Amino acid sequence: MTVKRLSLACAAIVLLQGTVFAVYYNDLLYLRQPVTVIAAGPRDVFIQHATHALGRSKLTARHLETVAEAAKSFQLNAIEVQALERRLKAVPDDEGIRLRLADALRRSGQYDRAEHMYLELLTGSPEESQ
Repeated sequence: MTVKRLSLACAAIVLLQGTVFAVYYNDLLYLRQPVTVIAAGPRDVFIQHATHALGRSKLTARHLETVAEAAKSFQLNAIEVQALERRLKAVPDDEGIRLRLADALRRSGQYDRAEHMYLELLTGSPEESQ
């Protein structure tokens, strides 16, 4: 095999690998954008990417934050709650996330759960009963 053919084969493999990566991680690449850019785009596109990303077993804190903030701007309370619940599961002692989740629960009409979380914040004793 000549050097030219070997170079072309390597370039084709790299291109194929990049394409497969971009297709497989399209949702996560989309969520790397700033929230302002996502919020300025179509709501349906965000729902598609956020739903797919939340179906993954592992997400970074940054991806979850982006999903939560963009969902809040689109007033998609269920998606916001789901992202914040996953954030809280990763960092259970974070009172900021707990408060944001309680607010999202309240906005989504889940008043009992929101009240429970607000009371936990006031008493300082998070219960793991949920």
